Amino acid sequence: MSQTRARSEEQSKAPHPPAPLPAVLACQSASFAPPLVPPLRVEQALRLLPDVEDLVPLRGFVVSLTSTRATKREAWGAVEPNRTVGKRTIDQQALRAGTAQVVNRIANRVAVLYDAAVEALESGQHGDLPRAVRALLRAGECEEKAGRYIQAGAWYRQALGVAEQLRERQPEMEALGHLGRLEIARGYLDEAARVFQRSLALAEAQSDHAHAAAACQGLGDVMVAQSHWAGAEAWFKRGLDFVRTNRGLAGALSLSLGHTALRRGEPRVAAEWIAQALEGFESIGDSAGIVRAVLARGLVDAAAGRIVDMLAAYREALTLVPHDQTELELMVRLRLTESYIDLDRLRDAEDEARRIENIAIARQQRGALARVYMLLGRLRAQRRDENGFVFYEQAIELCRSGEPARRLEVDVYREYARFRTAMGDRDEARAYLERARELIEPFGDEVARRQIDEQLRQLDQ
Repeated sequence: MSQTRARSEEQSKAPHPPAPLPAVLACQSASFAPPLVPPLRVEQALRLLPDVEDLVPLRGFVVSLTSTRATKREAWGAVEPNRTVGKRTIDQQALRAGTAQVVNRIANRVAVLYDAAVEALESGQHGDLPRAVRALLRAGECEEKAGRYIQAGAWYRQALGVAEQLRERQPEMEALGHLGRLEIARGYLDEAARVFQRSLALAEAQSDHAHAAAACQGLGDVMVAQSHWAGAEAWFKRGLDFVRTNRGLAGALSLSLGHTALRRGEPRVAAEWIAQALEGFESIGDSAGIVRAVLARGLVDAAAGRIVDMLAAYREALTLVPHDQTELELMVRLRLTESYIDLDRLRDAEDEARRIENIAIARQQRGALARVYMLLGRLRAQRRDENGFVFYEQAIELCRSGEPARRLEVDVYREYARFRTAMGDRDEARAYLERARELIEPFGDEVARRQIDEQLRQLDQ
């Protein structure tokens, strides 16, 4: 008995397992768990941020952080085939972690600009104004590369103002060349033509063949943008006469002549010019020039109906793109996507377009993103999918955000009008064309305005 009592006392002293938590208390404990935070969509995030210049880099970074979980073919096709970047969700942890990187990039860019400004001031103090011009142009190039065209134009015009005070004309021609190319990129064709005409006059007076050829290239590009093929050809040939021994400039002018011949319906002539350009680019190792020439060769194949050769050329061009040439890669991919749409290979077009979308988002290429959404809208029109309007609406939003891209917005409205016409809504199509005509007025592009007027007349028939 005593042994039994002893064992019983030892057991009573031993720790007992905790009693089960009552169901009510368990529910109360669970209620203290942190609530699930719903994902934040891009369109919501951008509405929270003011569209001011100081936040442009942050707004771009927000877009680049979007989730890519829905990039697989089955996800896009089965779940949200008409999804755009605005409907993607943001990786909020990466947002907080990456903000410092955005600030550092801004600081680095500002440092480059201030360094150029200080160099310009020091050069002015020492009487070396040509060096001051080069410093100002370097700052403009930095801004232009970042897509800040208005700021780039301010630096270029400042450089031009300084260069005009010099006896030496080369700095002025350099400033004019930068400004002319910028005005073409912005779509101000009349202003670009005036700038290049002035540069050409100076170059001829100074017997500066390189700058004369560059000015002719610019004047030809203005003619191309206005669909004046004969005028463009004349300028490109004139430029080529200045620099036949300069393989880089000669290659660029020959390639332009190939594009012009193709637009004029002369594929054999185009092929000869493009082959000449490719040979020149290969001789100096110009990888970007080689890509552009191979891409142009694909256009010749397309004009001749050689579809297999065309696609092979585009894929070859894609493999040749240097790893740091994002804009060039997107240009090739956009052309490939457009070809798939023309061939009614809509599944392939969708896949390639979504690939472009991801690249453009990750590398903050708003222009390319707007263009690929136009192509996705065109693809939806071929499928008779009225929901394709979301792509045009997103493209318009991209054109208006940050530094407005009004010329690109004109293209979006014109494509949007074609989409609405295909859907049978002529009234809305007319409204978009009228908006495009309103936007094109400041650019002085009479050719584009007449084309819009012709689209309007066709709607009235």
